[in-house]
Amino acid sequence: MGNGSLQSSLYEVAPDVIDIPEMCTCNGSLISDVFDNCTAEEMKARVILSPKNSECLAVNEEILRMLPTENKTYLSTDSVSCDNDEEAQNYPMEFINSLTPSGMPPHRLNLKIGAIIMLLRNLSITQGLCNGTRLEVIQLHEHSIKASIISGSQLKPSDANIPFVLHRTQFPVRLSYSMTINKAQSQTFDRVGIYLPKPCFTHGQLYVAFSRARAMKTVRVKVQHLNDSTHDHRGRITFTRNIVYTEVI
Repeated sequence: MGNGSLQSSLYEVAPDVIDIPEMCTCNGSLISDVFDNCTAEEMKARVILSPKNSECLAVNEEILRMLPTENKTYLSTDSVSCDNDEEAQNYPMEFINSLTPSGMPPHRLNLKIGAIIMLLRNLSITQGLCNGTRLEVIQLHEHSIKASIISGSQLKPSDANIPFVLHRTQFPVRLSYSMTINKAQSQTFDRVGIYLPKPCFTHGQLYVAFSRARAMKTVRVKVQHLNDSTHDHRGRITFTRNIVYTEVI
């Protein structure tokens, strides 16, 4: 998979696709497949990976609703800046609040005691509080969060799709039951779900997702039906694109 030499049964039709082993295919709920029948401690070593940030946000909120503890919501304070001050008035606050660019917490941050979160910026490298560190929520206060490390102020993202700079004052964390494939690099989990509503879109992305698990038997893959020649189900075969630029290997 990593070097692009793994061929699919559909190689003649689409040479850049691979078959997902039947033992890894999830036909039901991926969340249940990954997180059901496990203890709170075991949940810390399980994750669902997906190519896009928006998909991870939705999965995280669904899993949070399953926790029995009380929900606490933190709302951010947002503003925007543009080259032209008058242009900044064109963006309603409801629209600004609805944005969650990559690397930023949501405007409406829902948390529960016992939830797994990820730090989104470097707070103290010497103490292991770095961008990407996963933590478990211990206590939730009005103006602070107490959490313990599991693993490895204002935020201003750079997003080419947003024509202004978004200033967001919010706790620099987000839920981490699900994360993007790119964010999961260098981490290893006991059980990994791979959610693919659409195919992976960058070099080696699918390989990175599969390699986050310790063994093939601990991987579950959910592929959406798109009736796409590179990403779908055909009979008992599930397949998806595996983008590898062999010229860079």
